[in-house]
Amino acid sequence: MDDREHPVIGFGLDYAGHLIYCEAVMQDEHHDVLFNGKWVASIAHTEQWDWIQASGVILPDAIIAEIGLRIESNYQ
Repeated sequence: MDDREHPVIGFGLDYAGHLIYCEAVMQDEHHDVLFNGKWVASIAHTEQWDWIQASGVILPDAIIAEIGLRIESNYQ
């Protein structure tokens, strides 16, 4: 995967009581989310910049919001 075409951010995330390594890989209209190197979901933002899950393993709303916040803060 070309990091210039699909930028990646990575960070530690507390999920279900475990610290995991989360990566968000930018795609054209969403971000792929990987936990410890394995794809688990895709998230996207609405026109109002609310983050929603587009596909994958069902994640809690708080986790989706935290990942979205990390993505936003990386690009500010």
